[in-house]
Amino acid sequence: MSAMSAQHRAVLNRLSGTPRPVFLDTTAGYETNVDAIVTKAVEYYEHHLQLPLRVARYRHRTRTSAADLAAAVSEIREANLIFAGPGSPSYAIRQWRDSPVWAAVLERFEAGADVMFASAASITIGRYALPVYEIYKAGEDPYWNDGLDLLGRMGLSLAVIPHYDDNSGGENYDSRFCYMGAQRFDALQEALPPDVSILGIDAYTAICFDPYKQEASVSGQGGVTLIGDGAEQRFTAGSLLSFEAFRSSSREVVHTANNERVFGYEFSDSDEPSEADPIEDLSGFIEGLEALPEADKVELLARVESARRQGDSRPPEHEGELVDLVLALREELRGAKRFELADHARQALEEMGFEIGDSPSGAKWTRR
Repeated sequence: MSAMSAQHRAVLNRLSGTPRPVFLDTTAGYETNVDAIVTKAVEYYEHHLQLPLRVARYRHRTRTSAADLAAAVSEIREANLIFAGPGSPSYAIRQWRDSPVWAAVLERFEAGADVMFASAASITIGRYALPVYEIYKAGEDPYWNDGLDLLGRMGLSLAVIPHYDDNSGGENYDSRFCYMGAQRFDALQEALPPDVSILGIDAYTAICFDPYKQEASVSGQGGVTLIGDGAEQRFTAGSLLSFEAFRSSSREVVHTANNERVFGYEFSDSDEPSEADPIEDLSGFIEGLEALPEADKVELLARVESARRQGDSRPPEHEGELVDLVLALREELRGAKRFELADHARQALEEMGFEIGDSPSGAKWTRR
């Protein structure tokens, strides 16, 4: 947090009157160490900014007493800077949506108070919000939650991605784009409506939206990346952007995966292209057979994999049925004049240890 002291000071210096910052702790309300997180934020303001930081405690919508809820609302109403940070964006959205606390935040925002949201909190204020932990930790397929859309009140339709340049995965896995990695991030791009732009914010970087001037300024150690209308734009610290730069009218994926070979979350150490694998080609062809029932497709693929592993060892059970089926598929491909795929089918069988001979009565096979 100390790396962002200059950004905090810049916000505090813009405030009219005596600074009255308040820390809203909801994003980390589910954490067992939430009290330690709050204490760290308060101490940071005391030591680095020489200011008291009030706390609006609102950790769960059904487990917060009426008295504590009223106290949190009161703290927010008296603040001219509302600060929130790390935790879970999905959790925060569930607690804040349609709550008196979020109503108080909106009330103060409309009255001119500054809202300084970082990390997980920044995700919540877009039109769409990234469920980071659900995808990154729980393994759900990439999707978006509806955000609280605070930025929509300024006419901006955005999905905010903090930690855009994260490299904590090192060489083991791709943790860019808020731990999504390139392949999942590209899938997330596809899922957004065409009028939503993606705003990626690097670590130790801030972007300040001024609704009166209709412009945004970038500060800090990194930069921001804007994706919209099928284009990617990069803006470093010191950049000033008109709100028009954030508009988008078409959805075209800006590919970030760059054809990398990925195994799970890990990248191959080799940059050399792999040799063509006829067995993989055959498996890919089988997966693409739309007319083949799913159960039959899975069984056929399982037998191909079994035959690959067996190699020249003892013939697996029912291998004759597998070979006959592949040869039948090969004949259909030849009849459809898809000779390249037909050749791949034959080559795959030969790689697995079978001799294929063509005759007027059809293809014959024997195991080497």
